[in-house]
Amino acid sequence: MFWSCNPTPKITWSSNGKTLPSAMIDYAHESTLSSRLVVRNLSRAHQHNVYSCQASNFYRRNVTANVTIELRLRPLAVEIVNGSSPLSADRRYIVQCQSVGSRPPAKITWWMGGVQLTATNQTTSEDGNSTLASLSFTPTREDHGKTLICRATNELVKRGTKETSMKLNVFCK
Repeated sequence: MFWSCNPTPKITWSSNGKTLPSAMIDYAHESTLSSRLVVRNLSRAHQHNVYSCQASNFYRRNVTANVTIELRLRPLAVEIVNGSSPLSADRRYIVQCQSVGSRPPAKITWWMGGVQLTATNQTTSEDGNSTLASLSFTPTREDHGKTLICRATNELVKRGTKETSMKLNVFCK
């Protein structure tokens, strides 16, 4: 943040109503003051934290700028939430998979035998923390013993893929 005014303003940083320790203050140019806040060891707990920088001078003219932390995060958990076993051959099932903790929300894909299957629906919770994908699936007796994989991916982060699976137990009618 940069300010140029007279008298020299007092600069304070705060978050959640608490004043933070003094930040680096620099007189880079004549009559210009800048301040920088360094937040170390960012974690999931910092997501959506708001940091405010306020400059105030003798005349009580305050200028405030806010910065909101938006982190890119890998999925924390992936779960097939309604996988049932055993399954009946040639009967249609809706299987759902939920991913939690990815920012931005994870893209969920379904796989079986190295082939990507087509999901019917994917929704994200209002707070963006959870993604739910549905797969309309009709197993055949040839699918018995195969593994159905649900994979949640956030391509914006390293190691941004997490998956879970279920082994299919398919019975003939």
